[in-house]
Amino acid sequence: MTICIATSNYFPDTGGIATYSRRLATLMANAGHKAIVLTIDIAAMADEEDSLETEKNGILIIKLKTTFHKHYTFYKKYFKQGNMDASYWIATGFAMQEWMSANMHKYNIDIIEASAFGGIGSFLKGKGFPPFLLSGHGAFFQYKHFNNNKEDEQTRLVEKLEQLAFKIADGIISHSQQSKKDIEQYTSAKVHIARIAFVPEYNFLVEARQEKNANQKYVLVVGSLQQLKGPFILFDALKQINKKQSGLEIRWAGTDNYFQETGELMSKYLEKKYPELWNKQIIWEKYPDDNRLSELYTNAAFIIIPTIWESFNVISIEAAFFKKAIIITETTGSSFLFSHEENALIIKPENTEALVEAILKLKGSPEFCDELGHAAYKTISELLTEERIVEERIDIYKQTIQDAAGKYASFNLSFLGHYTTFSRLVYFSCRRFIKKIFKG
Repeated sequence: MTICIATSNYFPDTGGIATYSRRLATLMANAGHKAIVLTIDIAAMADEEDSLETEKNGILIIKLKTTFHKHYTFYKKYFKQGNMDASYWIATGFAMQEWMSANMHKYNIDIIEASAFGGIGSFLKGKGFPPFLLSGHGAFFQYKHFNNNKEDEQTRLVEKLEQLAFKIADGIISHSQQSKKDIEQYTSAKVHIARIAFVPEYNFLVEARQEKNANQKYVLVVGSLQQLKGPFILFDALKQINKKQSGLEIRWAGTDNYFQETGELMSKYLEKKYPELWNKQIIWEKYPDDNRLSELYTNAAFIIIPTIWESFNVISIEAAFFKKAIIITETTGSSFLFSHEENALIIKPENTEALVEAILKLKGSPEFCDELGHAAYKTISELLTEERIVEERIDIYKQTIQDAAGKYASFNLSFLGHYTTFSRLVYFSCRRFIKKIFKG
């Protein structure tokens, strides 16, 4: 089977979408399927030709450059800098649509899987196109409620594109019941619950694993610096812990993001809000590679996942494979894989007291940490084998292809993405024109 993974980001980019896409492509390729990654290169020059790269396991990576920049240059003049760069997502969608129209038969693509975030899937439904499966592991309309994102015309446009993608998809994959409920209000399509390809990424980290350094004692948080990842609750918990005992060091590994309330980088905001903690007791590592991340996992006493909300969380799986005790919130999608005090500590989100209690419980008992870590490893290694995940995934692909047979066969739906975008652009243009008249 030939699977095309349409993604805005891919390795070596960091972040959830890039990581997810890499894992999925690796898993499919390792199982003998043909994996094509269709992505864009925003850093490329506008006149650079599209590039084809092949990874060692046979994954074909197609980076769209010229077509992306053509659309991006055109659409960005309609939008001011705002909370969401709508022109980026529109350009990504149109560039992928053009490539798919020209190349889908050349590569004999059986199915397309696209990320829900940004609504690029709304451009991948058209006459003659392969069936289209949407991976609902996070959309902007979900994240905005937990990051306090400010509403503007751009964010609303991106939300419309996301919702359209859900409605026209031939199938949808969700990675938790929690996310499934969010998605179902926007679509009538069949929503499959599927586990993601964790094992290959674990193998990447294992290959880079180093010997444990007994002199290093810290607690680890892995994830980008953004409000929904729970930095405020963690920092407040640490302030309370410091009143009772000292000596707790936390390492936070992950990229920076903007704090929507102030418009500044989250790292700068945390430095101002918690000067006594930031880069003193809480050490930030911005871009850890596989070697460094593996080292951080290996030497961590335990892992904290203070997330307010997340459709899934791959960090919990990585931590389990490293046999580390985990503190995880019950609103983190992957928490359904764990049981409280059996293979993890599960707490309510944004509950400082509960987090303090959990941290002190693990800090005071290395033996309990080992017990939870080994139990987590046993659970995850049994549930998430490569064979089981591949079988489950291929079954979903086959069912989606079967469901899509004859559906929309004579009706080109690609215009919907165009229509949604065009109608908004007309609105923007008219609004600006009217403003100029009245100001004039």
